[in-house]
Amino acid sequence: MANKGRSTGHRYASKNRYSDREIYSDSYHYGSRGGGNRGNKKAKKKWSAKKKVVVALCIILAIILLVVGIVFAYLKVTLSQIDRFELPKNPNDLKISSEIAEKYEDLDIVNIALFGVDSRENNDIGRSDTIMILSIDKVHNKIKLSSIARDTYVPIDGYGQTKLNHAYAYEGPELAIQTLNENFDMNIQSFVTVNFSQLAEIINYIGGINMNISEDELASTNEIIASMVGSTDATPIPSSGESVHLTGAQALAYARNRTVGGDSQRTSRQREVLSAMFTQVKSMDLTQYPGLINMVLSQSVTSLSDNDMMGIGTWAITSGAEMEQLSLPNEECNASGELIDDVWYYVYDLDVATEILHNFIYEENTAQ
Repeated sequence: MANKGRSTGHRYASKNRYSDREIYSDSYHYGSRGGGNRGNKKAKKKWSAKKKVVVALCIILAIILLVVGIVFAYLKVTLSQIDRFELPKNPNDLKISSEIAEKYEDLDIVNIALFGVDSRENNDIGRSDTIMILSIDKVHNKIKLSSIARDTYVPIDGYGQTKLNHAYAYEGPELAIQTLNENFDMNIQSFVTVNFSQLAEIINYIGGINMNISEDELASTNEIIASMVGSTDATPIPSSGESVHLTGAQALAYARNRTVGGDSQRTSRQREVLSAMFTQVKSMDLTQYPGLINMVLSQSVTSLSDNDMMGIGTWAITSGAEMEQLSLPNEECNASGELIDDVWYYVYDLDVATEILHNFIYEENTAQ
């Protein structure tokens, strides 16, 4: 019985017995033992070609990872040098109503307050000369800029009715954000403040911008340029027309111009300058970005984290997002300029303005 069992156990091993080395060798081929050398040569050639491809891919991947790592490390170091301002984490502390927070919490749309402070003295906090809401709208793949007139007549917590831009001068970005959220039913939880006095330097770095200049704007902007003592490129704009190329000083004067169209048109011009800069930046060589980032961040204060800024910047450049613009007040707001206690204000229906703003930011609408 024992012998019979052993015989049965070796029945499959009695023929074509191959060692483990043969079974797992590249030279082993089913149905052929005699052609081993020829098969081995072919397999070696095939494996050699595959090996070269694999090695090449590994080298390429390593280079990509190295470059990405260097860029990431550079950005982390650069971003760590920016001035930070810590805002309250609780939405209630920023005057965001629970209704608004709940209504928009699932939408992939982020609103960021942009304050342009025209502070020409280093120790001057400055009023927010420019007040905008930057909306990163990944739902519709758009970047939206909404500007609100700085002279808008609003209630500011603890200070009564006054100009919108006074909030920043009184207590800085936190009160300014609270004022926007409270008066326009917004859910803003972060901000970026840029010193407008350095805008000319940044525009020169990106190679200037192209703007449409009317005859009226040409004359009044050149008057502002004439008063810009000490600016090396403060030369008059030579002519009006479409796509007029402006230097940094010329673009800054254009953005400051409130002679033509008052404050409403001035904020519109500021949005146009930022839009033209965005277009120019997208066409820049990648090697120029580090210098641009350094220049912008050195003049900025923000509550955004490093990861937030890198995420937004990467998406803005790579997504192909369109930019749309809105200016408040517009014709639908029934705005009027009024003297109150000998101070000029923009007075208009804030409820109507809020509805227009929300439709623009959260719906698929055409810019006003």
